[in-house]
Amino acid sequence: MTSSTSSSESPSPPWLPVWALALTIVAVIVVSWEVMLRSADLGPEYQDNRSLWAEVRHELNRHGRESIALLGASRVQRGVDVDTLGTAFGRPVFQLAVEGASALAVLENLAVDPRFHGTVVYSVAPAFTFNRYQRRVDYGRQRQWLDYYTGQSYSRQLEQSLTLWLQGQLAFRSPDAKLTRVVPALVTSGSLPERDHKTTLGNRVVLMDYSKMPIEANEVGMMQLYLENSAPYSTEAWQASLNYFSALVEILRAKGSDVIFVRLPSGEQVGALEAALFPPRIFWDQMESGINATFVHSRDYPELSGFVAIDGSHIESPRIVEFTERLAEVLRRNGLRAAGDP
Repeated sequence: MTSSTSSSESPSPPWLPVWALALTIVAVIVVSWEVMLRSADLGPEYQDNRSLWAEVRHELNRHGRESIALLGASRVQRGVDVDTLGTAFGRPVFQLAVEGASALAVLENLAVDPRFHGTVVYSVAPAFTFNRYQRRVDYGRQRQWLDYYTGQSYSRQLEQSLTLWLQGQLAFRSPDAKLTRVVPALVTSGSLPERDHKTTLGNRVVLMDYSKMPIEANEVGMMQLYLENSAPYSTEAWQASLNYFSALVEILRAKGSDVIFVRLPSGEQVGALEAALFPPRIFWDQMESGINATFVHSRDYPELSGFVAIDGSHIESPRIVEFTERLAEVLRRNGLRAAGDP
């Protein structure tokens, strides 16, 4: 008797062609989406977050005395072109500034890190150096990013490096190409959105297009922010802050590091308000006389004027290279050495 089951079995489906077709469709969709985003100038681009900051901080550890670390807030991040400064001195430059935050925590980190022996260029922005409304150094944004950096395992660093590499290669990983931004634009206008007003490069330089900002960027708006969020330190608190700065600088100098404090230019109205809120004779001048470091104030160098953007607080992005070239010459005259100098 023959089996009734053997002849009823159907042949296995051809899975290999099915998977090949599915992958081909996915690849076509992804490539088409990538091409569309690139044609709309929506990437590739980086997001200025703790991962990108930590990547730059890890990279700094691979360089010795030749490294230059830029510390501060948005003024130095938007005002100094890393590649231009590096070329001027033949030294690797690392952007460690964090927008809207005091840099004291990072200065402390470099002081106590035995691997760091390079030069610190610290941008003194009055709102983040002399302002008692700033959160304590232990709880500021830069401290949070430092905690993220110091708590990373080696495997997490590798994962982070791969993620950032992909972000720099693929437009659909760009902040400008997030679906939460693209889909509403397609629904309402039928076209992709324009590039955002803020562009972050892989070296953490930030470029701004103030004409695309959601609110009007001008000196009046910046001055209003100052008035709402600024108040000078008391005499006692400022002296304590000076002592802290001085102690960190002495630790760095003992390791062979140079420290340069730089006051980048402000617009006429913003500069006048900064001087009224934080009188230079009390704050900047006392820093200069009380800390054993090099001090460079833009008011003393006419060649650094004329570069401030319409917000009165930052350097115009289209002129960042020219400004950095002039700043590099000023820093050279104030002792910042080039590679190979004794």
